[in-house]
Amino acid sequence: MDNIQKLDIDGARDIVEVEGVLGVFYKIRVGGQVIRRAKGGWVIPMRNGTTSRLTARGIMPGFQKLYFDDVPVYAIGAHVDTPLRIVMFLPFVLILVNPLFGLVLGALLYFMNISLVKNPLMPHVLRLVLPVVNTIAGAVILYMVRGLLS
Repeated sequence: MDNIQKLDIDGARDIVEVEGVLGVFYKIRVGGQVIRRAKGGWVIPMRNGTTSRLTARGIMPGFQKLYFDDVPVYAIGAHVDTPLRIVMFLPFVLILVNPLFGLVLGALLYFMNISLVKNPLMPHVLRLVLPVVNTIAGAVILYMVRGLLS
């Protein structure tokens, strides 16, 4: 799977693509040029001289759905199954070990897990096990830091 996905938008003046579909953040390109988001969406120039809007919906970073004039055109991260989506949130358990540092480390590991579980080149079992191993390693580190601070 490529990190750039072409969107099927009929009537667009140039090719519309999403760059960064395997990561946390993405960019919209029209004709190879990155366009900026304005007022909640991207303005796509059409062949007939008008413009249309491409919008994104969803609260989970890296897993939004893109809509072209309220018609779904692409779901970022749709290839990730439910167990992998659940195991991504495991680092937030570190808050129980140390509330302040656990929140910071948990958030960092969570964003790292997004890129990890979306990587189709990595074996499925490894994408499932690595977030668990990273969380255990984070817990050991937080436990050691707590011992040093007390």
